Amino acid sequence: MENSAPISPDASSHPTALQKGIDLAADIISGTAIPAPVKRNALKAFDRLCTAAIEIPAAYLEGIAAEKRAETENRIKLINKAGDQIAEQMYIDPEYTKAAVRKFGHKVIREQINLDRIAEGAAKEIKDNPPESTPQEIKSIDDDWLNTFEKEAAQKSTEDMQRMFSRILAGEIKRPSSFSIKTIKLLAELDQETATLFRQFCSACVTLGVPRSNVVLDARVPSLGGNAGTNSLSEYGFNFGALNVLQEHGLIISDYNSWMEYQHAIAQRAEGRLQVTLPILFQRKYWALVPLADRNPADPLQIHGVALTKTGQQIASIIELPENDKFREALTKYFASQKLGMMEVPAQKNKPM
Repeated sequence: MENSAPISPDASSHPTALQKGIDLAADIISGTAIPAPVKRNALKAFDRLCTAAIEIPAAYLEGIAAEKRAETENRIKLINKAGDQIAEQMYIDPEYTKAAVRKFGHKVIREQINLDRIAEGAAKEIKDNPPESTPQEIKSIDDDWLNTFEKEAAQKSTEDMQRMFSRILAGEIKRPSSFSIKTIKLLAELDQETATLFRQFCSACVTLGVPRSNVVLDARVPSLGGNAGTNSLSEYGFNFGALNVLQEHGLIISDYNSWMEYQHAIAQRAEGRLQVTLPILFQRKYWALVPLADRNPADPLQIHGVALTKTGQQIASIIELPENDKFREALTKYFASQKLGMMEVPAQKNKPM
C-alpha cells in the first residue's frame, strides 16, 4: 500500500503524551499510597481507555508492518478486505476507497488521542489527590459506565472538556457510582454558552453535606430573601430566562423558590469551643454559620432558592468556579440579616466534597 498523507501534528506528537499517561498510570497502580481497590479500578479503566490501539491506524496508514494484538490485526485485515470488496462490488475507484479508509483512520486516531489525554489527566488527578481512606469492599467500576464514558469522552477535544472528563473518571475510579451515566451524557451535550452560565451559577451555590464525601443533602443558590422565580437574582446573572435554560438542561429543579433546613450549619458552643455538625461549602471553602449575640437559638434557618438536581450536583463538583465577589458579599449580608456570621473552617479549607 502507498504511504498516506502525513498524520496531523496532534497525532505525530502524541507518543510523548501517551508515554506520559502510561507512566502516570503505572505510578498509580504500583503506588503504595493508593488503596488496593482503587488500584484495581484504575487498572480496569486505563486498560479499557488508554491502550496501544493508537498505533494501529497510524501503522496501517503509513504502511508500517508491526506485530500488534491479535484482535486488532484481524480487525485491520477485515478493513482491508472489506475495502477491496466494496470497491470491487460497487466499481469504485480504489483511490476513493483508500481515501475513505484514511479518513476513518484519522478519526480513530483523533478519538484515541482524546481518550489517552483524558486518562492521563485522571491519573494525575488521582496521584495529586489520592483517597484518604477507601473501604476494602469497594465495588468494581461498572462496565456499562465505562462503555458510556468511552463513547462520550472520545469526542472531547477541547482542554476544558477533557479536564472535566478526567475529573469524572478519577472520581469514579476512587469511588464508583460517584457519577451517573446520565451525568456523563448531560455533560457531553452541554453547549459552551450553557456551560459558562452553569459555572457562574455554581459560583453562587451553597452546599450542605458531609465534608470530603459524596453525601450531599442540598445544593442551591440562595434567593437572598427574595424569589428567584420573579427575578430576585437577575442582578447576579440569573434572571428567569437564564434559570429556564439551566432547568431545560436538567441542571436545576423546576421550583425556583424551594427551601431547605440549614440548621445543622449553625455552629454551637461546646466546652468553650465552636463546633458545627455540617459546615456549608461555598466557593470551594467550608464555612460555619456563627450565631450573633442577639440571635435566638430556637430560630430556624430555612434557605430558599434554586436547587441543583442530582446530576447538577455531580457536574458542579468537577467544574472550575469563576470569581464571584459580588454574590459573596450579598450572601454575607443575607446571613447577617438572619443574625449569623460566616466563619471559614480552617481545617477543611479548600477541601473538595
